[in-house]
Amino acid sequence: MDEPPAEADREIPVQGGLSPQAVRGLAEFVKTHYLDTRVGLLDQPYQESWSGAGDSVELSWDVSTPGDGTKAGASGPGTSARLSVGPNSVSISFPGLDAKNVEAAKLCGRMADDIEIMVTSFLTSAKSTNLYFIFSRGTSQAVRDVPSSSATMRRDAMKRIFAGNMVNLYLVIMAVSFGLFFLLGNSAIFVVIALQLLVLFFSDRLALEMGKVRPTQERPSVTVVSVPVSPETKELVTKYAKNIVPDTSERLEKALSEDGQDDSQTRVAVQDVLARSGFKPAPGEVSIVTRNVYGLVKGVADRFRLPVPKIVIMNNIADNAAATGVSPSRASISITAGSLEDLDDPELSSVVGHEMGHIMGRDSLILFSLTFILYLGGLYLWLPVLLYLGIFYYLLIFAIIYAVGKVLETRADTESVVKLGQPAILADALTNIGFRQLYYERYSPGLKLVDWLKFDPHPPIYFRIQRLSRFAALGSKITHPSLVSIRDCVSGFLQALVGV
Repeated sequence: MDEPPAEADREIPVQGGLSPQAVRGLAEFVKTHYLDTRVGLLDQPYQESWSGAGDSVELSWDVSTPGDGTKAGASGPGTSARLSVGPNSVSISFPGLDAKNVEAAKLCGRMADDIEIMVTSFLTSAKSTNLYFIFSRGTSQAVRDVPSSSATMRRDAMKRIFAGNMVNLYLVIMAVSFGLFFLLGNSAIFVVIALQLLVLFFSDRLALEMGKVRPTQERPSVTVVSVPVSPETKELVTKYAKNIVPDTSERLEKALSEDGQDDSQTRVAVQDVLARSGFKPAPGEVSIVTRNVYGLVKGVADRFRLPVPKIVIMNNIADNAAATGVSPSRASISITAGSLEDLDDPELSSVVGHEMGHIMGRDSLILFSLTFILYLGGLYLWLPVLLYLGIFYYLLIFAIIYAVGKVLETRADTESVVKLGQPAILADALTNIGFRQLYYERYSPGLKLVDWLKFDPHPPIYFRIQRLSRFAALGSKITHPSLVSIRDCVSGFLQALVGV
């Protein structure tokens, strides 16, 4: 089955706006890495037009498009492309495009995808050097999370272990278990069982180590202050965080807590604080976002009829969330600062709904049981099989674990749809989160099958978005989420296998 033509005219999300410097940087990035490399494909050199204030630019060019199919080899009348970059939006349009000309629509859709990849790459690269100051505020004393090199290393390790639906955690436990078996012999089984049960029972608390800011009913709101700096400045701050950041964060906390200030006043106060602490961001570059995270998570938990899990905010630019815990009463959800910046309330709610699907389904317990059975079975029940297959046995059990992980991720999507009834919104959130991978899956033959086969607990992003879009179009009631998810995973894999 061929991919539908990508939509041509496109409004590309830009959360928080663009500073004049970012507008110029993005325009130069697109010209250097896209337009200047495709001179042969353009009918004539591109045109560049800046606004009088110099804070907006329009890049325009003409492209030869295929004909309408009435004559073999005929070319269309040509289509103009216009990329507009401004403080509040980035958009690309194709005036004069004949929507009935399927080949031309595909060409322009591919061009729009190319441009969006360029914009996404530029913004991601720009955000990678941002400093994030995160504050949890409420009726009790504020908690803050500031840049730190040691904290970053520790939390990066924790994020890798607790990523996805905890598959990585259980594989680490399995590796340690085999090591103990060779060291302690048969008596290792008692140590292994105790270790695995402890990790499983306290996994929700271990996950909280990924961040210091933990919204609660008393401290429901989270403020994220994002400050663009040079890579050198960020390295300096994270290296000497103990000496530089505490004074800065205390001043920021005071600036953010003053009553009667609107966003512009707060931004000026923050800029002044940062300038006096050695940072000099350009006017308008400091981004401040405040979200009622606890209230949002509680609203989703209520829809699932589950207790509110413990919440932790990760100081990370990626748009992501994760859940862990042995049961709904002992569960935690981690949400990145990037998600608070980039996803609106409906999108963030749908992502949290996906994580609540993991909690409701007790996916951590399922994965624990699976890895535990494979561990015991390999050593005690079907040891001859392990000895006969050798390394291939481990490849086989990894494939089983990750296959189950893909089903659980699909079921979590399904549960979010069942409880929240927002498949289109979750599809939009996944598109924003995984647009880069979605782009490669759309235009790289064979990658769809590779994404099904690789050791990743998540199924391909295109598959997740397609099935959510199908749910949105059909509007049918899902009565058996687990069975539907298994069926869809098998069907999706077989379609990728035969290249449909």
